Amino acid sequence: MDSDSLFYLQNQFYLGNYKYLCDNPLPPKSDPSYLATVCYAARSHIALKNYSTALSLLGSDTSPPSRALRSLAKYLSAAGDDKDTYLEELRDLSIEVEDGFEGDSEDGAGAGVVKVVAATAFFAEGEVEEALTTLGAGCKSRDIECVALIVHIYLSIARPDLAKKEYEAAKKWADDSLLIQMVEAAIGLAVGSRTLQTAQYIYAEQVSAPGSSTNPAILTAKGISHILLGAYPEAENALNEALTIDPKYSEALAAKVTLAELKGKKGEVDEAIARLQSSHPDHILLKDFVEKESAFDTAASQFALSSEA
Repeated sequence: MDSDSLFYLQNQFYLGNYKYLCDNPLPPKSDPSYLATVCYAARSHIALKNYSTALSLLGSDTSPPSRALRSLAKYLSAAGDDKDTYLEELRDLSIEVEDGFEGDSEDGAGAGVVKVVAATAFFAEGEVEEALTTLGAGCKSRDIECVALIVHIYLSIARPDLAKKEYEAAKKWADDSLLIQMVEAAIGLAVGSRTLQTAQYIYAEQVSAPGSSTNPAILTAKGISHILLGAYPEAENALNEALTIDPKYSEALAAKVTLAELKGKKGEVDEAIARLQSSHPDHILLKDFVEKESAFDTAASQFALSSEA
């Protein structure tokens, strides 16, 4: 596989086109890009929760990226105390690759991948500080995937100011990277105002790029940008396109719930929630609904209607 082909696979991964990467044939094991291609495929299967397939792809390869991905797949599919074992494996690997390793590279199978994989598990475990430390937050990381995950974590904890700082620092050396554009768009969605229009432009451009017309992730992102801009018909079209490609795509289904609510269509809201519940009963939006309902019931129980007229 030539460098252009690997670069294309990398960009498809950055755009969330996981199904394409899962279906993409692997090069011969003798090919220099073999490990990177396997890593992108395995990460895509993990993103789609196909943990056993990811483990089969990785086999018994002893490179740090493969070992980290095996630990992540096992962590995400484990229950209870078993998770701790895989978290410790990832902590050890993060230390092991701190100064690089034999065969380290920047092509999708290097130390940065190990750190991103480990931090993904730490963040999922609720260890936000450990995840940020592993990624090198505040230390001007030179790995674009580490920067992207740092920004994601900061946005998730409502610190867009810190997310912007990481983005601005990375933009100085990665201005031509597709992933830095995705980071800019994500910040735009979170911050709003003028940056929201920039985010919409970025997503619209990527939707028209080769391979993106069948990518539900980028179509959903485009739809969400339209929702935030108040362009509901355009949002509906983009989300419907995404769901035509993948009727069970979780983020498109969740966005449809939000869109229906904003439109004030009670019947559409109920239908959208039912579709999301059917395909993804553990989705964070549904969990948030349950938590909010519980909080409301608790608060309401503190009050009683007066019997006096």
